[in-house]
Amino acid sequence: MRLYGLFLREMTEEVPMEALLEQLLQKDLGVRVKVGPEVTEVILSEQRSPDLEQDQSLVDRVVDAVASSWVNSSNFKVVLLGMDILSALVSRLQERFRTQVGTVLPSLMDRLGDAKDQVREQDQALLLKIMDQAANPQFVWERMMGGFKHKNNRTREGLCLCLVSTLTVFGSQSLTLSKIVPHICNLLGDPTSQVRDGAMNCLIEIYRHVGERVRMDLGKKGLPQSRLNVIFSRFDEVQRSGTMVLSPLSDKAFEDDDSGDGGRSSSSSRGGKKTLSMGSFRRTGSSSKSAGRDGSAAGAVDDEDFIQAFEDVPTVQIHSNREVEENMTKIRDVLSDDKKDWELRVAALKKVRSLLLAGASDFDAFPQQLRLMEAAFKLSAKDLRSQVVREACLTMGHLSLVLGSRFDHAAEAIMPILVTLVSNSAKIMASSGTAAIRLILKHTHYPRLIPVITSNCTCKSVAVRRRCFEFLEQLLQEWQISSLERHGTVLMETIKKGIHDADAEARSVARKCYWSYQAHFRREADQLFQSLEASYQKALQAHQSGGENSVTSLPASDRSSSSSQESLSRPPPVKNTFGSGSTRTKASHGRPPVPAPPPSLQRSRSDVDVNAASSSARRMPAVPAAFSSASTLPPGSYASLGRVRTRRTASGNGSSVTDSRGRSRGKISSQSQPGSRSGSPGRLLSSTYGPRTSRLNAAPPLAGSIPPRPR
Repeated sequence: MRLYGLFLREMTEEVPMEALLEQLLQKDLGVRVKVGPEVTEVILSEQRSPDLEQDQSLVDRVVDAVASSWVNSSNFKVVLLGMDILSALVSRLQERFRTQVGTVLPSLMDRLGDAKDQVREQDQALLLKIMDQAANPQFVWERMMGGFKHKNNRTREGLCLCLVSTLTVFGSQSLTLSKIVPHICNLLGDPTSQVRDGAMNCLIEIYRHVGERVRMDLGKKGLPQSRLNVIFSRFDEVQRSGTMVLSPLSDKAFEDDDSGDGGRSSSSSRGGKKTLSMGSFRRTGSSSKSAGRDGSAAGAVDDEDFIQAFEDVPTVQIHSNREVEENMTKIRDVLSDDKKDWELRVAALKKVRSLLLAGASDFDAFPQQLRLMEAAFKLSAKDLRSQVVREACLTMGHLSLVLGSRFDHAAEAIMPILVTLVSNSAKIMASSGTAAIRLILKHTHYPRLIPVITSNCTCKSVAVRRRCFEFLEQLLQEWQISSLERHGTVLMETIKKGIHDADAEARSVARKCYWSYQAHFRREADQLFQSLEASYQKALQAHQSGGENSVTSLPASDRSSSSSQESLSRPPPVKNTFGSGSTRTKASHGRPPVPAPPPSLQRSRSDVDVNAASSSARRMPAVPAAFSSASTLPPGSYASLGRVRTRRTASGNGSSVTDSRGRSRGKISSQSQPGSRSGSPGRLLSSTYGPRTSRLNAAPPLAGSIPPRPR
């Protein structure tokens, strides 16, 4: 009674928080009833309790005392006073009360099933106040899912009423309803009629806010047709009554039309609308080009199909931690034994997703069981069966989608193996690994995943390097700077290596990474830019201005590496290499023109110096028309020895030396690759022996000279 007397003597005097806590721990009901209103006023008054926000441990003890001793009291007056105190704490602490939500929710959910209407109504009002001032509705409801399986039927009914109130106050866009609908469907078969009615009212309220997507989703939940007919008839009544409250964002609270599985999210609906929880799975830039359907690769998994497969699993029901442990242990035993039949391992991986859809992640035993499953998951991801690998990737993506940051440890363990799948020759394995990595990076922002990605950006495999730079771009675009700054230097060095990568596509994505990096770390990005050569700086600037595909935007090394590709599409020359146009006309008179081969069939000539050949062709003397064709040469001519390479005459100059046999040997002035094909008979014919007239007009061989060897 000492503190109560202090309240009565001086209503403005500062009250020590230790004394306030001591009074909250009193067991006497009479004292609690008298002190409760004063405690509420002290908490609301910053003058009387100035140190409330200073000591977090003291706040924790105060909240724990109120939740356990007051809200759980058997006296309804004390319960109401306890809720008043919690309401005052919410008003005083605002968002700082978010850390206390997990402490008070179990007691508040129990009170939803209280026998007193006044207690239930005040309890719902307090829950809505917490959603409004301390934490968002989705945060609170993720921690209230277990209430749908509460042993008290009044609590289950009260939770349904609370959901209806949440939708009425905050709208459907505040919740990921697909995670709640499976629990509501389970309550449709509850043994208590009041609970069944509450579940039906929940579905009707969800339908009012979301629309026809609920109808389509319920058709895939395996509900009895008779029950579906009743539900759909109620939906039709609501639609005819004109009480629908659809909004432009209403369908974003619901998943894809193949969703509603309690944990699954989709990239986009068939109507092209994106979801709130998943966001746009297909991103612009490099990821959109390689998202799932990479070309026409047979067997590749599309990202949308990948996500839709999350719910393609059998339905299970769990009601306790013991059931979670038993099921996870059986799954672990199957996955840990690679000698088990592959179909059994596929079924075990699907059962993990079934447990997620049944709400297993809400049970306390799940995190520990997930940690024990990591080795089995890694073994499955390395399996030789593509179907096992696909199911393992699906399960990893689903776990990340449902657990978010709670999947961090398992994500770090499995990520290196998923990266190795990217270069797998089996398209279904490569695309499954890629889709799983994208989902993990989207929903599990764990800084220790960054070194796993950056270390593989220098992998020997070109496919791995390309994908890892795409993953790096996704990190830089979607993660907060707080998750990136720890590895800012590593990111900068990786981007620099990517800009100098030997692969053109990897360089292109690395340039995109640079500009995403610059949005977070401007000073470091400027330092990186200044450290680059001028050609690479020009390429970066060209990318930003939209000139990424221009050859002129590439550094010199890039342009030279693409020269052979350009020569394949270069049209054939039409210039007469023999002389004037009149000579060409006479030589080809009476013959139909030979069509030029298509540009795609042209091959580059590595043994020809293009610049020397083009310049010397202009200086080459004209050849008489009578000898411009091999068919007009006299018998015994050297033209019969091989194919006439008239273009090679450009490589020699006009000077020549006559040997003892009367042959004119021209001096070779330019050869781009000596010894490559210069020794062939056809090449020697035109470049070495000079014009045909020198052979015809030459003096007869000297006596005693060795006659030419017949060929």
